[in-house]
Amino acid sequence: MRFLQLVFRLLIYIFVICSLVFFTVSLKLIANLIGEELIYNILIIGEFIAIFQVVEFANIIIFAVLGMGFGVASVILPKICQLKTSAVLLIIIVPLIFSITPILKYNTWVKEIADNEKLTYQQAQDLSNSFLKSRINLEGFLGFYSYSAQFPVLPRTKKEMVLAVKLEKKVRYELTSLTKDPNLSQQKVSIFLAYGNWAIRFFYFSLSVFTTIAHFHIGRQTIEKQLIKARTPMFPPIPHRHQMPQNKTVRQPVPQRGKPKAPPIPHRSQSVKPELPRGKLNK
Repeated sequence: MRFLQLVFRLLIYIFVICSLVFFTVSLKLIANLIGEELIYNILIIGEFIAIFQVVEFANIIIFAVLGMGFGVASVILPKICQLKTSAVLLIIIVPLIFSITPILKYNTWVKEIADNEKLTYQQAQDLSNSFLKSRINLEGFLGFYSYSAQFPVLPRTKKEMVLAVKLEKKVRYELTSLTKDPNLSQQKVSIFLAYGNWAIRFFYFSLSVFTTIAHFHIGRQTIEKQLIKARTPMFPPIPHRHQMPQNKTVRQPVPQRGKPKAPPIPHRSQSVKPELPRGKLNK
């Protein structure tokens, strides 16, 4: 019987976790869609906002929902494995959900190359891999992730890939001219872009992890309080007249002094002889 109950609780836990992950992934996709279609396409400031990845602040809400849901769902499991199971799953799920944004950007970049060069997706992917291999000696998603951290502007045609070095120099020159600092060289600009982008990514990832852990504990505390309230019996309140007085000294009765005391009552075994008047005894 206990085995069947454990299997039933495990199935409920799997269903709840799958629904929660599906919901958070949907929120992440919606946030990225809003950023790519609306926010990052704003004139003049759109590219500046894209560099700082402002849409990633939506991770506060997304990972708060994820952590709270895991905290509440952990009560379904037996106590011996609540924290361990939740910790292992969150270690796997949090980086995967966080990496949805760069994965979508990589697919969008490959699709743009395919549309501009009129190639299939596989051919465009091979072309992008050859470009990334020549620039940073990496291919695929990892190459894109590393290259986009060093250089935010990506080539979208064969011609731009050939002129990538000139394009990178042009962007560095524009950023240098915007700062209007004569001591700032293009090499320093490239180093600043690389370290700055990695720092921004690390900040958003740390924020996501902290939000998940904090709301996981909040969810556990909330559900445990509700369970304690449900288990405690609800008795009616004690009427006021039946309540014991608190912090009150009990007064002893004071004996009254004005009244005479009654004579003691003799015991039954003792014989009481009535006293006769002296006149009757002489007769």
